[in-house]
Amino acid sequence: MATFDVDGVPIYYEDHGSGEPLVVLNGIFMSCASWRAFVPAFSARNRLLLVDLVDQGASGKVDHEYTQELQERVVLALLDHVGLDRAHLCGISYGGEVALRLASRHPERVDKLVLANTTAWTSAWLRDIGRSWEHAMSTHDGHVFFRTCIPVVYSPGFYQANHDWISAREEFFVQTFTADVYDAFARLTRSAETHDEREGLARITAPTLVLSSEHDHVTPLPNQTELVAGIPGAAHVVIQGAGHAAMYEKPAEFTALVLGFVNHQTTGITIA
Repeated sequence: MATFDVDGVPIYYEDHGSGEPLVVLNGIFMSCASWRAFVPAFSARNRLLLVDLVDQGASGKVDHEYTQELQERVVLALLDHVGLDRAHLCGISYGGEVALRLASRHPERVDKLVLANTTAWTSAWLRDIGRSWEHAMSTHDGHVFFRTCIPVVYSPGFYQANHDWISAREEFFVQTFTADVYDAFARLTRSAETHDEREGLARITAPTLVLSSEHDHVTPLPNQTELVAGIPGAAHVVIQGAGHAAMYEKPAEFTALVLGFVNHQTTGITIA
């Protein structure tokens, strides 16, 4: 297990492949293990760095409240730990919020930026979704957690067509997640309540791609449009037929968009 410490908290990370470095930051309920199926593709041409933020996956859990400033420092510490001055960043939802902080405050450390299903600020809509999640987590009941938090993450069509697979995940959560895991999820959720990067968007200098989903009911499309408008020169792609968890619903499209954007060199292309 590869780890480093931030404020005395052990941070778990994985280092795959070689090439231009790409750091992937998890959504709130995700971990390095969530990317297992993507590792071969993402590490074929790139040095892929996966990391569990504080209170995620195999990283340490804490007994106090914090903001996403702590997670920003985790990513900076990861870059320092592996000897990188800068890297491409791909953030998913919560991880995208952390990536926004880093790109606006430390633009010299970000090459290209991909933000999937990410919002510039925590609206009342998103805050209250988070609070409903917190209430479910407080029960420490896997069925309550799953049925409150998970359906809204997927598009209705995907949920219906893949209900057997989704039900199996419910049983996995029931058997695997402990009270400590639910409490960690709740702290992660609360840490996003103060997220507001709207004033910092103009400071982002990295070429940026925003990936949205047609049926994202957690960070709805208007929030994505607002994010695109605030980042100078940002590109925007809407993945059709997908919900908030676009990487699972449309893995081939998601992978092609991320890697195509990160690895494509635009220099030398002239349109006469």
